[in-house]
Amino acid sequence: MPQENPPRDRRSEIIDIATGLFLQTGFAGTSISAVAAACGITKASLYHHFTGKDQLFAACVTHGYGTALEEVQNIARSDTDPETKLRRAIDVLYDVTVTSTVGKMSPLIAEVSHAFPGVAESFHQDYISPQENLILSIVDEGVEQGVFKTEDPRLLMHVLMGPIVTLSLSRQMFGALEDLDSYFPVKDLKDGHADMLIQSLKRGI
Repeated sequence: MPQENPPRDRRSEIIDIATGLFLQTGFAGTSISAVAAACGITKASLYHHFTGKDQLFAACVTHGYGTALEEVQNIARSDTDPETKLRRAIDVLYDVTVTSTVGKMSPLIAEVSHAFPGVAESFHQDYISPQENLILSIVDEGVEQGVFKTEDPRLLMHVLMGPIVTLSLSRQMFGALEDLDSYFPVKDLKDGHADMLIQSLKRGI
């Protein structure tokens, strides 16, 4: 008798528990056995959902990112003006990269990508590259409407994502500080970043 596909909510539960373990003990310090025990299942049951620790980690990294990508897609397709679209997209990027669980895992992503390049390649191909293309489509629309000037796509994405990733890593690096938000105020930095980026696009980045 063929085995039924595992329920989606059970998979999400495993991802949530595994994410907590990865954040607590790191990638190397988190074993499949530990994840299975924390989930109250056997290793065989866990392997029914994920083929190995690298696939489980990739699922933890991308959990929720698909929703963020869908939000940016909806923003890009909306009827609002390009500047408003770009600001709204930047809000989503800050949320998913800085304040979400994905943001908390930024240092681990950097660590694991060297040992498992397939994880990094998949993450970039399935999420980062489509995200960049959507942002560029918003900017291209602004160029067509005369709101923005012609941009260098590679430079634009570095100017956009560089500060976001740096903020995410910085907040994790200094996460023990009691006044973390005074050192790294996400909303103020996000708003300032969006203002500078848009002004640069209007002048021609």
